[in-house]
Amino acid sequence: MWSKLPIAMLHHVSDRKDWDSLRPFVITKATFVRFLDAIEKGNFQPITFKQLQESSRGPKTKEIIIGFDDCGRHLLDFAVTELIRRGMKATFYMPTAHIGGQNDWDVEEGRSAVDLMNRDELLELHQHGMEIGGHSHHHIHLGRVDSTALRDEVTACQTILTEIIGQPATSFAFPFGSLPLECVEEAAEIFRASHFHDACGIFCPSENRLQRRRFIVHDGDSSLTMRLKLSRIYAKYRSIGDPRKPRSAFL
Repeated sequence: MWSKLPIAMLHHVSDRKDWDSLRPFVITKATFVRFLDAIEKGNFQPITFKQLQESSRGPKTKEIIIGFDDCGRHLLDFAVTELIRRGMKATFYMPTAHIGGQNDWDVEEGRSAVDLMNRDELLELHQHGMEIGGHSHHHIHLGRVDSTALRDEVTACQTILTEIIGQPATSFAFPFGSLPLECVEEAAEIFRASHFHDACGIFCPSENRLQRRRFIVHDGDSSLTMRLKLSRIYAKYRSIGDPRKPRSAFL
C-alpha cells in the first residue's frame, strides 16, 4: 500500500508577482484551494507520517500526505489557516541551518528571497497538530556528499528539531530530491540512528521507506490532473517511469 500512497510536494503558496522566479515551486492561492478541493471531493483523508508510524500500520486507501518543503513564513498567513479550517494535517520540512533565515540556496541562483519560519513558528505548527520533519541542515544535495557529511547533516537537523518540538522528528525530505545512492547502507544506518523512519525524494529508482516518491502541485494543474495525481493509475505510472529516468534525476 505504501507505493500507492499519494504524497504531495509543495513549497510556497502566494500571489506575489515578484516571486515568479520560484516557479514551479510557488503556486497561487487559487491553485492551492483547488488542490484541497480535489482532496475533499475525492474523499481523501490527509494524514502525516507520524500518525502512520504511531498507528503501526500501512496507509489505507484514500489517504494522502501533504508536505511543504522549506517552511516559508508566509504559509502561516494563508495555507496553514486553510488547512486548519478544513481540519487537514500536513508535514512541514525544515532545513535547520536556515530557521528564521531565508532560502539562500535559491537566492544564490538568482531567485527571489523568502523568509522562513523561526523556532516559535515551528513549535506553533507542531502544537496545531502538524508534523515537523527534517530537510537536512544546510539544504544541500545529499546525493553528492560522502557518508560523513551525510551523517553531520542528518544528525544536526534532528538535534535542532528535537530541541524545538520536544521529541524526535520521524520523517525527512531530501533537498532537491537528491538521494544518497552512493552510500545506501550507510544512509540507512544514519537515518535509523537519527530516528528518521521515513524519507521522501521526488523521483526514486525504487520505492522503500527511505525513498518515498512525491508529486509536485503546480499552477499548470487542472482539477482533472490533480485528481489523476491522487489516483493509483498515476502511482503505477511513476513506478514504471521513475526507474527509467537518468541517474542525474536522483542526485
